[in-house]
Amino acid sequence: MSSSNTLFPLGGPVDENDIVGREDFLKSIQARLADGQSIMLTGPRRIGKTSLALETLRRLKKEGCYVASVDFFRVSTKRELATAIIDACLENRTGIRRTMDALMGGIKTVTNATKLAMKLQGLEFSFSFPDKETSDDLLFSYALDLPQKLAVVDKKQMVVVLDEFQDAARIVGDGVFKLMRSHFQVQNKANYLFLGSKEGLMNNIFAGSDQAFYRFATILPLPPISLAAWLDYIKKKFEDRGICCNEQTIQEIIKISGGHPQDTMLVCSEIYYLLLETGERCLSLEAVQLGTQRALASLTPVFDGILDELGPAKRILIRLVQEASLYERGTHPNEIKRMIDMLINKGILEKMERGTYNFVEPLLKDYLLKVI
Repeated sequence: MSSSNTLFPLGGPVDENDIVGREDFLKSIQARLADGQSIMLTGPRRIGKTSLALETLRRLKKEGCYVASVDFFRVSTKRELATAIIDACLENRTGIRRTMDALMGGIKTVTNATKLAMKLQGLEFSFSFPDKETSDDLLFSYALDLPQKLAVVDKKQMVVVLDEFQDAARIVGDGVFKLMRSHFQVQNKANYLFLGSKEGLMNNIFAGSDQAFYRFATILPLPPISLAAWLDYIKKKFEDRGICCNEQTIQEIIKISGGHPQDTMLVCSEIYYLLLETGERCLSLEAVQLGTQRALASLTPVFDGILDELGPAKRILIRLVQEASLYERGTHPNEIKRMIDMLINKGILEKMERGTYNFVEPLLKDYLLKVI
């Protein structure tokens, strides 16, 4: 979570007060999960999925549900994934973030060992637990069953967030989705919020008729943040620090950033620190322009890295910036379509109506205009 002292939080999940314009959506997710639905949300990184998920878990926990969150992006092996799931579930009982580490490392005192053993009562293990010799397959199978087992024993509803879920195949290998579905589909006290940043893969996993998770979860589109919500949020933030602002200047910030959550926060943050440095107490269009330049400068290494990874597909972005036809002579239309699809799956472009495409981050477009 972001620090409450940070005016415009950057770089990670934000707390409730910095989730902009999505209260109705939050209430809907919370109600659906509390009623036992599983949900899938997808969209590019840094648009607020994880913040929404963690806030939903916070509210469900307050209502008495058990909750767990696992980020697949942070693990690289089947054993690590199994351990992460087990730890996240057992934290509801033990209050320890890494219960497995505590058990595997041995408990320092007999008293602490007894207390932990009591907290794990009723969760019978089908193997010697914890045991470094336990096979990865057995540990993973136990991890997939644990949300339901824990919920039944403690008479709770369990809600589990699985972030970057499309990475399961990278971690575990082919067949993982079929295996996970076989465990999840018989669970009536545990349900799941699946998150993913690779829209093409996530949509295939949950909407492909030949896929294991076909129609397992309700697919919900992440709503855009309205102009009115951004206006209210940014105005309040600046005014809380004694900085006067008007609607025109705030609208310019939103126009430049496109309302992209992370980029809008970054531009606002740079403007704020610029005003602090200059001693200005009013938000001006000049400050917006200078703050945007500073934001672009900080994003240059990020955008350079993105472009370096794209290879030939970079040409598509350049032609889009130049407002030229995306289909060029000498390149087969199927190859062009493949590159466009890759850019969409990477969260760089979004498809609009009538075959037109927009940059997910307008600041990337501004950057390209400066370097081409």
